[in-house]
Amino acid sequence: MLAVGALTLAACSSGTSSSESPDASSSESVAAPAEAGVAQSVLDGVEVAKAVPAFAAQGEAFSIATVKGKKIFEIPSVPNPFLQGISDAMKTAAEDAGAIYTICDTQGELAQWVACFDQAINSGQNLIVLSGAPDPRALQPQIQAASEAGIPVIVSHFYDDESPVPPACEGCEFLAASVTAPFNVAGKAAADWIIADSNGTANTLIVGGSDILPSPATIDTMTKEFDTNCSGCSYTVINIPVADWNTKTQSEIQAALQANPDINYIYVLYDAMVAGAVPAVETLGLTGVKIGSYNGSPFALDFIAQGDLVAFNVGEDTPGIGYATMDQGFRILTGNDPVLTRTSIRLWDDTNVSEAGTPAVSGAGYGDANIAGFKALWLP
Repeated sequence: MLAVGALTLAACSSGTSSSESPDASSSESVAAPAEAGVAQSVLDGVEVAKAVPAFAAQGEAFSIATVKGKKIFEIPSVPNPFLQGISDAMKTAAEDAGAIYTICDTQGELAQWVACFDQAINSGQNLIVLSGAPDPRALQPQIQAASEAGIPVIVSHFYDDESPVPPACEGCEFLAASVTAPFNVAGKAAADWIIADSNGTANTLIVGGSDILPSPATIDTMTKEFDTNCSGCSYTVINIPVADWNTKTQSEIQAALQANPDINYIYVLYDAMVAGAVPAVETLGLTGVKIGSYNGSPFALDFIAQGDLVAFNVGEDTPGIGYATMDQGFRILTGNDPVLTRTSIRLWDDTNVSEAGTPAVSGAGYGDANIAGFKALWLP
């Protein structure tokens, strides 16, 4: 399950695209030989991504006085530390505003999400938040029923920043608003780190999940970055369905490594797959292979700090995501128009991972600008 935090919630070869399938699939690109080197734009991109992110408000300040007493109902996709950090922040922000906050815990099953909708509608909630990818495409009847009952529904951390806003995005016909995630921004940052670290000579295995909505576009972003800025790089793409992450990630990665022993970088699109990537490398007894992933889960950052196989991570500010989601929710509850949201990333490696805490703490190392920035928008 995504530590995209998410459940539910393209492989592209150099110059061509491979067909996608919900089954494990792969493609490979080998760039023409070129003199090793790294473009200054790539090096600059890495340094920007490694810095503490700044806050940028996407909307005007507004009064949240009428939020007091409103009932907010969260349906998370699946329990994991990443989503828990977001939930904790949303709950704190909501209760500080005087709202009544309820979390309907699930194990990531569609039937459980449906039951949560029934509970929300029957208990007269004022807002439903789908957090971390209960897939709105699979919940159209429930979202429509909530909307018709006067309960707006927003979805957080499922669509990429480049996605159309509701109702234009896929599965968004009855959604009130979305809070997008920087999936493609993270993919570019990961590719830039690999290019810079390898001095433009990386052979990378990219592991995605083509049945996850943002996965194909993230892979496309990464492969285009390699094609554009690393003529001495090569890459292989495989896709593993979410349902197989716990059982097949290790074996699929091992098979890819055995098929191409020159692979020296592995990038799994979500932290949840690190648990399969690490033993895949260890079982084969390989040296010189570096692993990266996305989400910034504490366990993945601890791997970096310990000097293990995991060398970098593109992390997200979970409290910042929570406050961004509540900002959108408060706007809906107070009769204001929704806004475009842009949550931030921070690229972690051995040069800055100590700032995440020892051991790492969810949301640590991103500064206080996001929380302080949103609080400043919420007027009495």
